[in-house]
Amino acid sequence: MSAFATLGQVFTDPAKAFESLYERSNPVLPLLLLILGSAALMTWYYQVVDMSWLIDQMLAASPQGGDPAARAGMEKFMTPATMTVTTVVSIAVMLPLILLLTAVYYLLSAKVVGSEIGFGKWFSFAAWASVPTLLTIPAGAVAILMASNGQLGTHEVNPLTLNQLFFHLPMGHHWQALLDAVHLPMLWSLFVSAVGYRVWTKKSAATSWIVVSLPYVLIFGIWALVLAFTGGA
Repeated sequence: MSAFATLGQVFTDPAKAFESLYERSNPVLPLLLLILGSAALMTWYYQVVDMSWLIDQMLAASPQGGDPAARAGMEKFMTPATMTVTTVVSIAVMLPLILLLTAVYYLLSAKVVGSEIGFGKWFSFAAWASVPTLLTIPAGAVAILMASNGQLGTHEVNPLTLNQLFFHLPMGHHWQALLDAVHLPMLWSLFVSAVGYRVWTKKSAATSWIVVSLPYVLIFGIWALVLAFTGGA
């Protein structure tokens, strides 16, 4: 099966996709699509966004909102060229790093459950399990096209988050960042990961779900608790 065929099968039949990937698990295609697609989307965003409006929004959500020096500093730094370069470099560095950390987690968890799958295969697993998050790229493109006069916040580039779909909290709201961090493609990726983990390790569905969801539960659970105890209720 070709890599592109496998890419489609991750969406339609993840169990069969990961059966195939266990034998041939090259991470290049999903990794390139994630990096290049995300970089292209954000490059486009910073060419069309109303930067003055964006700075106003960010200052309004900041404790330094009325400080002229803060605005001058942001205007000096937040040019389309600077923001594009900074964001593209961050994407190119952070996405592989996140996949690397995910692979380390799966490697360790697999040893706990009695599987001897190596790090390289788990890195590929993490990349392929992230394929559903590619949906944020065309969704973001639609959001940019529909923005009025380039007035679109960075948190609105992904219209599939819980915040954008259901809560509509403004930038700077106590719970906005958390609710914008959780999005439907990420949840789909979580499902795909559980299916793939079960296929690769031959463990039960319950064990697989516990393993793949534990980092999410810890990260978002602790984040929510911190918000709740710091005035976000």
